[in-house]
Amino acid sequence: MNLFVARLNPATTAKDLQNLFSHYGGVITAKVIFDRNTGRSKRYGFVEMPMNHEAHEAIKELNDTLFQDRSIEVKVSRPSGSGIYEIESLYQNHKNQVQSSGIHKLQKKRLNSATIYKPQRDNNSRRNYGYRGSGYKDFK
Repeated sequence: MNLFVARLNPATTAKDLQNLFSHYGGVITAKVIFDRNTGRSKRYGFVEMPMNHEAHEAIKELNDTLFQDRSIEVKVSRPSGSGIYEIESLYQNHKNQVQSSGIHKLQKKRLNSATIYKPQRDNNSRRNYGYRGSGYKDFK
């Protein structure tokens, strides 16, 4: 399981992360992310652990704890590019809630009441009030 570790001390190294997480189980990889241009730490990193129950134990024990004078945040890492899927799932959840609450029925009633007046509007649009010719014409 891949873990995301945020709010790290700028001096934290991958070896420090590996040592910290090895107390809770095996660590496959540990890395701290650095800025390419400046070479400074971006103050977050990733730790990969082979066993899910060990990773969940590490999350439970290390989240919001002090590490190198900083309160770190540890959570399960999401795959990159998952933001769009999150938005789509939120939209689907909202859509399901609206349908289950009966709001969609009110919208249908509004649409139906709008269609009642539609033939009258069509009739008015057929009348010519001098915009496309002279005189008044009623189409029957």
